[in-house]
Amino acid sequence: MRRASTSLSLALVALLGAGLVLCAPGSRPARAGEAPARADLERRLAALGEDATAAYRLGLELEAAGVRDLAARAFERVIEVEPDHLAARRALGYERVQGRWLAGDELMRAKGFLRHLGRWMSAEEFAEATRPEREAAEHRAAEDRVLGWLAEIATEVPEKVARGRRQLALADPRAKLGPLAKALRCHPVSLRLYAAEELGRLGDPLGAPALLKRAIYDPDAGVRRAVARALRALGQPSAVHPLGRALDSRDEQVRVRAAEALAELGDELAYAYVIRKWEARSGDFPRVYFAQTRQISYIQDFDVEVAQTSFIADPIVGVLQEGVVQAVKVLATEQTLTTVERSAYHGALKQLAGVDLGDDVKAWRAFWDENGERLLAEREARHAAER
Repeated sequence: MRRASTSLSLALVALLGAGLVLCAPGSRPARAGEAPARADLERRLAALGEDATAAYRLGLELEAAGVRDLAARAFERVIEVEPDHLAARRALGYERVQGRWLAGDELMRAKGFLRHLGRWMSAEEFAEATRPEREAAEHRAAEDRVLGWLAEIATEVPEKVARGRRQLALADPRAKLGPLAKALRCHPVSLRLYAAEELGRLGDPLGAPALLKRAIYDPDAGVRRAVARALRALGQPSAVHPLGRALDSRDEQVRVRAAEALAELGDELAYAYVIRKWEARSGDFPRVYFAQTRQISYIQDFDVEVAQTSFIADPIVGVLQEGVVQAVKVLATEQTLTTVERSAYHGALKQLAGVDLGDDVKAWRAFWDENGERLLAEREARHAAER
């Protein structure tokens, strides 16, 4: 009889190992290959008492059956009875951190992870993912500080001006470019002068567009000169071209200011721009010729050859021309050259050359024809060395 009981117990253990679910008392036994009904599983879960082992086994059974929500409830029953039940805690995703059982978001935060864009990241991953926006925010904050110090300089109160200059001298150069470009359009004149000088000291080519505009449109001559000197300090060979194109403006004031800026810029290519514009507006154009003629052809003679018993006469054709050849020179155009504009061109060339060849554009044209190639070659060599 004892052998029969032992055999029966072993058979029951084998059935449990095969994954067959035993029903609670009063429930319908599950047939082979059939999952137990959820209602039956919930009744078994509700019937659990204070037996942590039974609850843990039921949790394993429910997890194997794929009923994860009920399995979680079974494991929770386990830790209600035995709070430090290691297997149940792990099944629920808990880990022990500094003497506390933590799971979910608390566990991730305790382990040093940060949630960003819907996922948990390590501190290094978070720093890399947020670097662009963080750097942009830091850059905006630095620019705001620079604007505040520029506002102190704009007050023209000696103490505030000195404090603002000291702070700006210590500021990050990358944070100064934008605020200084804005300051070029602000009052008073002293602020614009300071902004132009600072942009020249920064030496950042990105400041060139703002400087080029103020070199033409700033109402103060001193600021325009400071802006042109800042452009020269930047050493950008392309800066001469926008100023050269400004010489073709319909506004005389723009043309005059462009010539002055080219003089301050000191670029050898400015000679060509200024001389061309001076010639075009002064009426000193080259002389040209055109002919109005009539042409008449006639037989002038015959070239006779003897071939055996025959004579061959080839006619010699002559041409007569009559008409008029006229020399023309344009003395003036619809545009006139005022004294102010002539003085601007003359002054610009005199400042560029360091000598005065007079107020006749012919002398300057002769100078450029003789020295232009050499000056342009020196310009190219200088910019190549700076690169």
